[in-house]
Amino acid sequence: MGDRDRRTFPRTPLKVIHRHRMGDRTFRRVSELVFVRGLPRAMLEWVNLGGVRSPLYIAELDPAKLRRSTHARSTYYYDGITVDPRYEDAGLSSTA
Repeated sequence: MGDRDRRTFPRTPLKVIHRHRMGDRTFRRVSELVFVRGLPRAMLEWVNLGGVRSPLYIAELDPAKLRRSTHARSTYYYDGITVDPRYEDAGLSSTA
């Protein structure tokens, strides 16, 4: 399979439904879920570099707060709140 075909496939079939905070706002969102060395990570945003998807923003998840959906095998629920690093690292307000 060529690189061109590879771009059409999702990086991971796993999804996580979680509460996500951006500045002062918290909302529900769906992100791609990956496990790195056995630890869960939510992929918040990807960047396309020359046709290859690479993770841009990642949220570490507490494994104790992650549970698998009883209805969809590839879906998980996260009982904690993830934080958008773009607002935390720069100290920006939600109005910036």
